[in-house]
Amino acid sequence: MINNNTTTTVDLIQTSKSLIDDLNFVSQNILIYLPLTFLIFGLIGFIGNVFTYLQPQLCSNTCCIYSLCGSFIDIINLCINSFPNYFSGKYGITLPWFTVSGLCKFSIFLLGFLPYLSISFLCMAIIDRFAITCDHTSSVRRITQLRKVPWMISLTVLTSGLFTLYAPLHHGLVPIIGCASTNPTLTGIAYIIFSGLLQPITMITFVLLTYRNVLRSRGRVGDTAQTNGRNLRNQFIVTIFAQILVTSFISMQWVITYMYFTFTLSYPRTFVEFSIVLFVFNLSNNFYYLNNVKAFYISILTSRVFRKTLFDGLKNLYRRHIRQQMNVSMVNPFTQTRDIN
Repeated sequence: MINNNTTTTVDLIQTSKSLIDDLNFVSQNILIYLPLTFLIFGLIGFIGNVFTYLQPQLCSNTCCIYSLCGSFIDIINLCINSFPNYFSGKYGITLPWFTVSGLCKFSIFLLGFLPYLSISFLCMAIIDRFAITCDHTSSVRRITQLRKVPWMISLTVLTSGLFTLYAPLHHGLVPIIGCASTNPTLTGIAYIIFSGLLQPITMITFVLLTYRNVLRSRGRVGDTAQTNGRNLRNQFIVTIFAQILVTSFISMQWVITYMYFTFTLSYPRTFVEFSIVLFVFNLSNNFYYLNNVKAFYISILTSRVFRKTLFDGLKNLYRRHIRQQMNVSMVNPFTQTRDIN
């Protein structure tokens, strides 16, 4: 009986050690490269979005302007909040703002503000699509005017800053731990309410309202120009719907993991259990940054207008390059003849 118990204990220890080794291997050889991978694909998507949204066909579209603003915030968030994790994990290089109280609060503010602002611009895009699907007599349609866009962008930045102001207020330098929350429970509740519930509920509400307006508009009879305008509008609606669906899924998996990790942090766990929870937490946190990578690729897959504008812009760029090369080749022979004479 004693031998059986000893054998079982040894097997459990070996299994636990093997599991911890596997988790460490995945973390050190796979997860550590996710920030670098996300930055590369995010940079490609950022260049694609900027190139496409600045084309003459789309640059005056208010929905595209909000999406372009979101692309700028996405790449900034990847560079500031995600990519430094690669250097700290791979080379042990960390930023100095975790050792100074003021810089600690500023870094925590950026950690909450930039992702929130990125999703807020997606909220503005669906609100814009909702407004443009309303009746022409509705006062809501005024926010789709170009002269209103700077005000709406300023309002989005201001509200995002206010809704994430709780983060620096409840963070500081904690002895031994370093830059951490001084009230983890209150910080966790505020994060769950504002980032985990408020934004998804807002986006889903306007998705449903926009879908209702689209169904109503299908029953109306209009001329060819109105029909073409409605088709262009619906293309962006489908794209924004897809963006919101993927964003909600990515955000919810992170919020659920964050809730579990935060509210069970004081529970007694074995070292193996804590390693598993920490691994899942880091994995979920890394995948959360997919929100800052996905926009360009979803637009390519779901929007015919976006694809056509992108490819037409690339064709025009290629033709311009060929034309310049031909002009240079035509000038060079005359230059060479003049030099010989």
